[in-house]
Amino acid sequence: MQPLRPGFPKKLEGPMAWDGTTFEFKPELYTSTLSPKDLNHLKNAIEHFKALGISRGCITRDTFPLPSPLSELLGSVTDDINNGKGFHVVRGIDPALFSKEDHVVLFAGIAAYVASNRAALIDHICDGKIEGAGNDNLRPTELSVRMDFHTDADAGAILALFTEQTAQTGGEQYLSSFWHCYNIMSRDKPEVIDTLAEDWHWEKPGHKDPSLNQILPRRAIVGLADGKIQINYGRTFVAGHPKYPLTQAAPPLSKAQAEALQVLSETANRSSFKLDTQVGDILFVNNLSIMHARGAYSDNPDSGKVRHLLRLWLNDRDSWPFAPSLKYFNGPEFWNAPPDEQKLHTFDEWKQTPRYLRVTDTSNNHAHD
Repeated sequence: MQPLRPGFPKKLEGPMAWDGTTFEFKPELYTSTLSPKDLNHLKNAIEHFKALGISRGCITRDTFPLPSPLSELLGSVTDDINNGKGFHVVRGIDPALFSKEDHVVLFAGIAAYVASNRAALIDHICDGKIEGAGNDNLRPTELSVRMDFHTDADAGAILALFTEQTAQTGGEQYLSSFWHCYNIMSRDKPEVIDTLAEDWHWEKPGHKDPSLNQILPRRAIVGLADGKIQINYGRTFVAGHPKYPLTQAAPPLSKAQAEALQVLSETANRSSFKLDTQVGDILFVNNLSIMHARGAYSDNPDSGKVRHLLRLWLNDRDSWPFAPSLKYFNGPEFWNAPPDEQKLHTFDEWKQTPRYLRVTDTSNNHAHD
């Protein structure tokens, strides 16, 4: 059996190396439910911020003040993401009690207590067809199809998702610990880990024309930094997608690479669990250790059951350092945009933005031009 490469541990220990059965049907193990008093504090913080008359890019802990113990509760989420199980759900918000603008302020305000930095844009995850866009122009995140396990590539150490509305049917969210997957592959197929840690050909969708791909430097899918194994992965970027094939310059996957992706997918699915998701939930995920997937879904505009999530990419001063071999494709400007350049859009504002300027994936951010 092939040995692991130098520095890669034989087994990862700790609460982040969980199997899905640990959390299946047990939301109490990963959910913090806000009290009526907490919700009142959030309403006061929204009103305080709006009274300042400043842009949403100015949302910080100072401009969105929350008292203890609520501020400490949200701060504990950061520790859970970095040193605990790697994910946490904040529950109890009723989106119907807030305006669409308040949703953005509320989401960014809460996120400010979980992470010290956020990317300059907020994204709205929904079926692109509701805007009348043709299927040929839609990226995977804009389709109602199933999405296999992945991380948000190059998007920071923390992924945050605010469930504004769920679908009529489907759209379930699934989580899988890559640390647990690593342990299984280390035991049964260590050669797969070695392949994932090699440099791969990477491409991303073009900035303006979806038929054009952005070719990135060759880099690994799995890396090591500060003693922590990390993953940065979306299958489309290394193997293409039926709607987004790789360029002719892309080398075909080797037999070892194809097997590695298959084993990774099978292991992640086998080790996963379905997240208990309610309208108003805010999910925070360690984007370097926890993979996520989504079930196919169907909307019903007549009943108002149209799946809609708000997404923020976050990075905290205590977040994991990025593994050098992952060649993470963002820099300081990704996290430190001036307030007037941040685009924390409501859904209506977002829809008015040209599609190629929306987030949808990190290649569409100005930091990646």
